[in-house]
Parts: sequence; structure tokens; C-alpha cells
Amino acid sequence: MPALTLEPFRRRVEQLRDAWAERRALRRIAGAHDRASQLALLRTLHGWAVEAAADIRAVYGPGLAVEVSRLPADDAEAAAFTVRVAQDHTLTFALVERRRVGGTRWHIAVTMSTGGPRGSTAAAGPERRNGQWTRARLEDLLLSLLGAYERARSEGSEGAG
Repeated sequence: MPALTLEPFRRRVEQLRDAWAERRALRRIAGAHDRASQLALLRTLHGWAVEAAADIRAVYGPGLAVEVSRLPADDAEAAAFTVRVAQDHTLTFALVERRRVGGTRWHIAVTMSTGGPRGSTAAAGPERRNGQWTRARLEDLLLSLLGAYERARSEGSEGAG
């Protein structure tokens, strides 16, 4: 049996192992709702977004602007970053405070905005019931944003880029 047929399976095994290792590492910070833990989660999401943006640029080339904003300093009052595709398609990841009777809890809120005449803004991100962040969930949000961009291009509300 040629070695080439084994390589794809080996890569899938590596991906499985890496995904579970990543999930275990994230569980520690994602399950805590203090500001420091959620800020660490926001930094992790930012790193994944930077890597995903590079992949998008590699596929689309220079004709599509894809930008990830910088994260503010840890002590900044508002912690957020935005992924922008073209001029008016964005995903914004923000650290938000939710006050409850039992105290303050922090979480990551995500907003997707699409431009054009039929543009909209909507909450996005993992649902609370199964709300653990994974790289795949972030990538799914980016694919949704790219889908909205492609839909807008097809409807003629976006430039030729």
C-alpha cells in the first residue's frame, strides 16, 4: 500500500488530537466568567481570527481586503476587536459585563454587520447552552461573513473586488 494513502488519515488524526488539546486548554478560561479569564479568551479568539484572516487572504488574494483590528491593552475599559471583510462586512468580538443579582459576570459578545442596501446587524456567536468557543466556531462565523459578502456581490451591492 503506498504511503500517500496513509497521509490524509494521519493528518486527520493530528487534527483530532490538536482540536481536543485546544478544547481542554480553553475549558479552563471559557468556563470562568471573571474579567481576566474572559479577556484571555478574547485574546485567544483574536489570535485565531488573525490566522483565519491570513487563510482568507491566501484564497481570495489582494482583491479582497481582510483586516483584523488590534486588541486594546488589558487595562482598557472597552476590550474588543473587529474582523472586516471588504468595506462593510464585520464581525466584532467584545468583552461585555453582565450584572446579575449574584454579581458581575463577563462574557464575549459577537455582532455581525453586513453592509449594502439590505445590510443588517445581528448578534452572533455560540449559544449559551452549548457556548464553548472553539476555533471551528470562530471559523464558521467568518464563513458566514464571507457568505454575506459573496451574496452582496452577487446582488450587485458590492464592488467587483
